[in-house]
Amino acid sequence: MYINTNVPALFAENSLINTQNTLSNLQDQMSTGYQINTPANNPSGLAISNLMQGELGGINSAISNTSQATNLLNTANGGMQTDMQIVQQLQQLAVQASNSTNNTQDLTDIQNQINNLMTSLDNVAQTLNYNNTAVLNSGPTVSGPTAGTVVAVAVGADSGAIPTGNYTVSVAYSTAGNGSDIISVENSAGSVVAAGTVANLASVSGTINLQVVQGQNGNTDSFSITVNQASVVSGGTTGTSTAFSVAAGTQLQFQTGANQGDGNSISTQFGTFTSATLGLNNLSVLTVNSAQYAITQAQSALSILTNAQGAVGAQLDELNYASNNLQTESTNLQASQSSIMDANMATVTSQFAQQQILLQTGLQSLQAANSLPGMVLKLLG
Repeated sequence: MYINTNVPALFAENSLINTQNTLSNLQDQMSTGYQINTPANNPSGLAISNLMQGELGGINSAISNTSQATNLLNTANGGMQTDMQIVQQLQQLAVQASNSTNNTQDLTDIQNQINNLMTSLDNVAQTLNYNNTAVLNSGPTVSGPTAGTVVAVAVGADSGAIPTGNYTVSVAYSTAGNGSDIISVENSAGSVVAAGTVANLASVSGTINLQVVQGQNGNTDSFSITVNQASVVSGGTTGTSTAFSVAAGTQLQFQTGANQGDGNSISTQFGTFTSATLGLNNLSVLTVNSAQYAITQAQSALSILTNAQGAVGAQLDELNYASNNLQTESTNLQASQSSIMDANMATVTSQFAQQQILLQTGLQSLQAANSLPGMVLKLLG
């Protein structure tokens, strides 16, 4: 029997300290709801959880970005729909003006109404913004030509992503008196990227827009080409070629993922939706021939707007799928993080009750161990 070193009391004290530490940890878990409250609880688990939390923050931001991008595209689509209504009305007026029952004053009144509609069309492009970002007035720009047979070239409103570089536009009049203006656009490599014909315009004087809508060789780029019709007719079958260059418009990029690289962003590039890019800036109904061609111009503009709306619709679908995928990813990642960080309260409360009992029995054991050295006094008695 020893007096100086009470080994049973030391064992009881160590056990009591461990019980108290366990109780303290369980109390932390019950008060916070987390099983990891300090790095000492689970260092690797805390590190994994922190990485997951960072990714969750990025995913939540990407979900918000996707929602904002959807709103921007819906704004663009609303502007295009307004343009569509204006152009549909222009087509109706062109059909009305093509009838020989109209007198000169009637045609003048119709032309004035058309001019007002054209102003409204341009106003939509100039004023439609989303968070100070021009939505329908940020497409590619064209440099040259400014005079000659080809007076001006504009990139079609549905060709926002057209490759930048140098191009050549060629115009030829096939048969004097009753032929077709043949228009083609080639890139710097000599490949035809757009082509079209306009028939029976020999009697039209001055400048007129020849809208090339349908692309060739798999291209869908469109151009609005303003031509001096008298110059084309006088040139006969020889035609003319004029160079011009295209500069890129504003590209919008939507970050739809938490990481860098492919699959985490969606880019779009709207065209410029003005009367010029829709091939309508020289729309005239003052003669029967010009009024009939105005019908074709309006139909071409409707085709361009339809193509543009289709592209917006496809990107809206893409954003919707991205948003759904992000929501699923966020849910599963939170579930994984929960399995690491969150405390199982049923288990914790059960363990807490167990440790409370061990604390009481530990105190009794320590009390009993401390009383053992007192038995030495009986040896002296």
